[in-house]
Amino acid sequence: MEDKSHAIPNALYRCEPSSRGPICRGVHITNATMRRSKYNASGDGLRRATVGTPATIHVHIGQEDPPPVISVLAVGRHHMFSVPPSPIDKSRGLINFTYIPTFPGEYVLYIEQIQKQQLQVGDSPFHVIIDGTTSVIRNFRKRADMLPSCQTIPHFNHSWVEGEWVSRELAGSRGTLRSGWVLQPKHCSFDIFTAEDLQRAAVAPTIRTIAVLGRSTERGIFLSLVDIALRKGEKLHLNVSKIGKCWGFAEVQLGNLRFIYQDYRTERANMDNIKDDININITCHNEKQITDENDYLSDAIGFLREFLFSDRHWPNVIILTMKDALQLKLIMKVVPATWEGVIYPMNNFKTYFDFLFTAEGRENDIKGLIQFPRIDKHIRVLDGFGVAEISRHGAEGAPNVMKTMHWHKWCSELDGEIRVCGDATEMMAQILLGVALAPGGKEAWKESLHYLDVDYDSPREIQVCHDCPRSIIPFYVEKIPSPMCYKTLTGLRPQVEKDIQAWYGSLCPEACMETEPVSKENTGSGYVDVRICTVLKADAK
Repeated sequence: MEDKSHAIPNALYRCEPSSRGPICRGVHITNATMRRSKYNASGDGLRRATVGTPATIHVHIGQEDPPPVISVLAVGRHHMFSVPPSPIDKSRGLINFTYIPTFPGEYVLYIEQIQKQQLQVGDSPFHVIIDGTTSVIRNFRKRADMLPSCQTIPHFNHSWVEGEWVSRELAGSRGTLRSGWVLQPKHCSFDIFTAEDLQRAAVAPTIRTIAVLGRSTERGIFLSLVDIALRKGEKLHLNVSKIGKCWGFAEVQLGNLRFIYQDYRTERANMDNIKDDININITCHNEKQITDENDYLSDAIGFLREFLFSDRHWPNVIILTMKDALQLKLIMKVVPATWEGVIYPMNNFKTYFDFLFTAEGRENDIKGLIQFPRIDKHIRVLDGFGVAEISRHGAEGAPNVMKTMHWHKWCSELDGEIRVCGDATEMMAQILLGVALAPGGKEAWKESLHYLDVDYDSPREIQVCHDCPRSIIPFYVEKIPSPMCYKTLTGLRPQVEKDIQAWYGSLCPEACMETEPVSKENTGSGYVDVRICTVLKADAK
């Protein structure tokens, strides 16, 4: 059981032995998060509860306007769960939280105010005892083994990933993440792919590609994929390699297994210059098209059309960030109708958006998610916040939720086997692996490849490509990256100065250059002809 003591260990992440293998644990409270909130908590769910019986927590906020954001997280030795809030009871000045315990045991209950500062509410952390019989654990494992593989069920609603995090002491036979933890949904069980499984995928006859398009937060998913696939010696320099912190394009390929990352910040794109569903206004200074956030979306769309879907090996699964449904509609226009892959649009894989911890904010978030599949047949729902938020105390800035930008962090655990620590990003990586490699389930996939002779020990060729700018600003996406590539039998190389690339912008489209300038502008280095043209979004730049 987790100790209620406020003693702070030296490491913020550590792996400990258990009867079924190592289990890694984060630190759930530090000196910075010990301070007291002015709010108090009450209710029968603070000290004792019973498996299967609802227990309630009341946080007394009075008539505070705006109301505070409160997080409730229960941490046991081998089980973690969060408790979502009900809508604020304004007449009584309460935020109510109700949970139904799954397992018996002792838990530490963290009730925290998580806005500008992270503060403990009332006597948090509370020591909670949950009563029940140990047969619950046996039944839980049995049911987990009987549930279908998660990648084989429909993904049209957010609820398919609803569940709790359990350690390998409670998990079913399909495995856990390398940390010893796994998300166990209510309706399915995740097939977990090991490094050996991915080596088998690399020598399989069909190439499989996973593309992660997002910000540095989503880059953690790409890095987790790479970390799972590479051997210990091959990833020794992962954190100091060029792909470890790339604001552009990165790719790692092992035989027929390929992972792609593209910095993709479409939520920053200004939609003011959108004229209709297919056209966009652009601005040119002489022969150069101005690079700004107004033109970002056309580049992002162009990357899919001119790179991802011009390659003879189309991706099997794409995860991407976007601003809203309108952006997604524009992006999907360039996805070939004959493509048999899956796209997961996701804009809620964030820990520092406090509205996601409120009843109203979460409800609106889910409403947005479930409308996406109506846009295109290739779209599925993946609730990033739902997958990740229970593991929030293991994130980069943990346990301070609002100061955490990334769900992952660099580490060296299990004697270097884990270089990217982050249960949230590794769980997302496993979801994508299941869809890309084994849509019919892992057992059927392994059986289909039983004839392969896999050498798990000999050196193997790794191809690494990157087209990464020197700095994050200005944001941009190259429609067709111009990567530097190398092949290696020893592993990722540490970054050197010559690996840093520059991007020189794009030229004004020929059709726009043929129009008359609308004005002249002094740019500081002389006057330029200014042209404003309407072009197809996918043709801009």
